[in-house]
Parts: sequence; structure tokens; C-alpha cells
Amino acid sequence: MSTSASWPREVAAAILLVGLSLLAASCASPPLSIYTLEPSNSPSQAAPLTSRALVIEIRRVVIPDSLDTQDILIRDGSTLQRSSHGRWASRLSLGITRYLTGLLAARRPDALVTDQPQPEAPNDRIFLTISTFDVTSAGMATLEADWTIVPRNPAQPTRRQRARFTATGPVATDQDVVALMQTVLTQLADAMDIAKLR
Repeated sequence: MSTSASWPREVAAAILLVGLSLLAASCASPPLSIYTLEPSNSPSQAAPLTSRALVIEIRRVVIPDSLDTQDILIRDGSTLQRSSHGRWASRLSLGITRYLTGLLAARRPDALVTDQPQPEAPNDRIFLTISTFDVTSAGMATLEADWTIVPRNPAQPTRRQRARFTATGPVATDQDVVALMQTVLTQLADAMDIAKLR
């Protein structure tokens, strides 16, 4: 009698356990992906530099506070939508600085292009401010920036420039957004034209 009476309770407990397991599985969020900005054309092995090699220091890029997070953001009108599946490995300003340094170093293999402090004053310092850096839900990336190249030699002129860059593409995934951002950052690196620095 006691055995048959306990049977419905055991069945109910088993069903409850299975139900809770299924509920937990359905509520589990997808794995979080961590993204970095990586130059695709940076040299795999650094070329040796002479003691007289030009030293170009890239100062940390300044971007709007609303963008300087680890969130991957999409603009939808006046709203910034945060990705629930991906994040940057570091604050975006650091990622952009590292990315641009890699791009510019690939363009000047004869020079030391660095974002790290040096024991001696560099030949040139580059100060870069990004005022707009948006990827919209419609697939449009926009970057507006101004930069100043300050030479160590006071006899040489300081160079100032401002430009706007755009690119279009899919934004269905975080990787799409990252690719669009890399496209306009590459356009920026091209426009900076550090080949003229001597």
C-alpha cells in the first residue's frame, strides 16, 4: 500500500526535475564572443631597425565617452543598441589605438611606429580625435576624425587634418559590425599618409 502510494509522488518529482532541466537549458544564454581589432596586413615578423630609424608615437585615440566601452554598439536613430552576444576585449579607444598603430606600422616598415612610451622623445607624435564612429542598423559605418602630427623638430610644421569616412555592408552579426569598423579605420590610416614623415 505504501509502495503504490509513493509511486505518484516519485513520478511527479521526476517530471518536475525534467521540466526544470529543460527550462534551465532554454534560458541559457549563447556563449559570449570576445572581439579584437586585428590588422590583416601587419607583418608577421618585425623587420630590424637601425639606430637612426624614425620613431613615430601614436597617442591613445580619443573617442566619445558613450562609445569608449567594451560593448559592441549599433546605432538605431538616436538609440545605441548593445550586442548581447559579443564584446570588445578592451575599451574601444585602446582597441582602435592598437589597430591603427598596426596599420601604420605596416605602411612604414623602416620606422618604429608605436603606441608605447619611449625612453627618448619620438621624431613625431600623432594625436587623433574621433568625434563620430557609428555603425547603423541600416549597415552604414561613419567615422569622422581629426588628427595632428607634431614633429620633435620645432623648425618643421605641425600638420593638422580632418576627414570623414563611410562604408556600407551587412550588420547581421557582430563580426559584420567589426568588419565595417575595420574598413573605415583602414580608410583613416590611408588618409593619415605617414609615408611623408622623414
